[in-house]
Amino acid sequence: MVRKLLAAGVPVRALGRNPGKLAQLAAAGAEAIAVDLLDRGAVARACEGVGQVYSTVNNVMGKGTSSPHRTDLAAHEALCEASRQAGVRRLVYLSALGMTADSPVDFFRIKYAIDACVRGCEVPWVVLRPTAFMETWVGMLTDGIRKNGVAVLFGDGRTLSNFISVEDVAELSVRVLGREDLKNEIIELGGPTNMSLDDVVTLLERHRGVPVRRRRIPTPVLWWGGILLRPFNEVAARLMRLGYFTATRDGSFDQWRLSAERFGVAPRSIESFVQSIQNLR
Repeated sequence: MVRKLLAAGVPVRALGRNPGKLAQLAAAGAEAIAVDLLDRGAVARACEGVGQVYSTVNNVMGKGTSSPHRTDLAAHEALCEASRQAGVRRLVYLSALGMTADSPVDFFRIKYAIDACVRGCEVPWVVLRPTAFMETWVGMLTDGIRKNGVAVLFGDGRTLSNFISVEDVAELSVRVLGREDLKNEIIELGGPTNMSLDDVVTLLERHRGVPVRRRRIPTPVLWWGGILLRPFNEVAARLMRLGYFTATRDGSFDQWRLSAERFGVAPRSIESFVQSIQNLR
């Protein structure tokens, strides 16, 4: 998304903790600043002179001192306060569709709390809520297929999900940033494909031209694994609960055209995405 903004002539100040990624953004023309968002003073300085703040910050794979329980909400509290003090015109937060205060996934409960933090920070805001990223889910399935010829499915694998490309979310985000008349609004984003993970595997089979074995993890295993693993492996427990969420919740989203037509973006289907993957075998 940074490159899209730069290509449109929009100056970008990029914050992060990964030196490699920051160096790439700096090479592309962004002002790159290494910042720990838990350092409120550093965040305040980074927000000075900024017109809009766009946050995708999350630490879903974090554990221990880097657990999202310790970092994610606190980081956004600091970002909201810094935005308010700096007189930022608008704060845009990339959340996700389906977050609730009582979600079985701890990370989703945290994102729900961040939503509330952003909406209450006294700075005009927009919250973007996309559906599942097709790159993430197709990547997870293809990794398993490449390594051992097996696709892991949650439950029976037949529950529907809606998929959107990261590139389409980036394009929609750029267009939202260009519309400063949009304030204090939740915008839901999706793509044209409602599909089960089992059918995604079938799609991958057709593309590869060879059959794929499926291993289905029963939902009780996913539920109890999220409890029993937590004292020993926070990330594994979180992923088990994510699998449970995916297996038990209808994630279809038929209203995807509303935001797509509103912002003039034609989101790609998961079928076209799979067809574009090279070296799938």
